[in-house]
Amino acid sequence: MKKAKFIALALAMVTLLSLLLAGCQSAAPATAAKKKIVIGTGNAYKPYCFLDEKGNLTGFEIEVLKKINEKLPQYEFEFKTFDFNAILVSLETGKIDLAAHQFEVNPERKNKFLFGDEGVTIYDLKLVVKEDRNDIKTLDDLAKINGTIEVGKASTNKTYVVDKWNKEHGNKLNLVFAASDTTITLQNLDSGKTDAFVNIQRNVDDYRATYKAKIKTVGEPISFSNSYYLYRKDDSTGAQLKKDIDAVLKTMKEDGTLVKLSQQWLGGDYIPKK
Repeated sequence: MKKAKFIALALAMVTLLSLLLAGCQSAAPATAAKKKIVIGTGNAYKPYCFLDEKGNLTGFEIEVLKKINEKLPQYEFEFKTFDFNAILVSLETGKIDLAAHQFEVNPERKNKFLFGDEGVTIYDLKLVVKEDRNDIKTLDDLAKINGTIEVGKASTNKTYVVDKWNKEHGNKLNLVFAASDTTITLQNLDSGKTDAFVNIQRNVDDYRATYKAKIKTVGEPISFSNSYYLYRKDDSTGAQLKKDIDAVLKTMKEDGTLVKLSQQWLGGDYIPKK
C-alpha cells in the first residue's frame, strides 16, 4: 500500500515538473530570425574586393561590411560576386539588396538607385599621364591634340564623366574602354597607344610602387566624389537598410574604425568626413 502511494506521488511530481518546464519554455521569448541581405560586389578589384591566395573574398570593401554586420545583428550579410557591369543590373532586378564596389555618384545612377548618406571613401578622379609628359594638364589640353584617353568599363563613373565632357566639347577626345589588366593599361600609355587614363590618386601611387610605373597625376580632379553603397529605390528594405548602415558608418568614422581599415587596406586615410 505504501509502495503504491509512493509511486502515485512520484508520478504526480513528475507530471507537475513537466508542466512547469513546459510553461517556462512557452514563456521564453523566441529568437527573432535574422534578415538575409545579399550584397553584390566584385572579386578582381584589389585592394577593395578580391580573392586571396586561399580563394576567400576579402579587401577593404568586404572587411568594412563585415564590421558593419557585427554592429547590426538583425541582419545576415551574404556576398555574391559579379562582373562590374552586372552589379547594378542585379540590384535593379532585385537579385541583390546592396551594391558595393566603390560606386560614385552621377545623375544616371541617382535616378535609378538610392545612395547612402555616408561616403565610404574619397574617390576624386584625375588625369594620369607619363611621368615625362608636360603638355597635358587638363581634358582641354588632351582635346587640342585629339588625344586618346582610356576610361573605365562601360558602366563606370570614369566613362560617364569623360564621355559627358567630350560630348559637351565637340567630341575631340578618342575614348577607349579600360584594358582587362592594369599592366596593359600601363603598357598602352608607355607605348603611346593612349595619351592618358583616368584614375584616383591612391591607385596611381600603388601602380608606381607595385609596377614601378613612370606615371603621374596632373591638374585638378576632373570629378569630385566619394564612393557609396547603393540600395534599391522605392523599397522598404532598401530604405531601412540604408538608415541602419549609415548610422553604423557614422559611428565607425567617429571612433576611428574606418580610418584604421583604410590604412590597413589602402595605405592611408582616404575616409571622407561625410
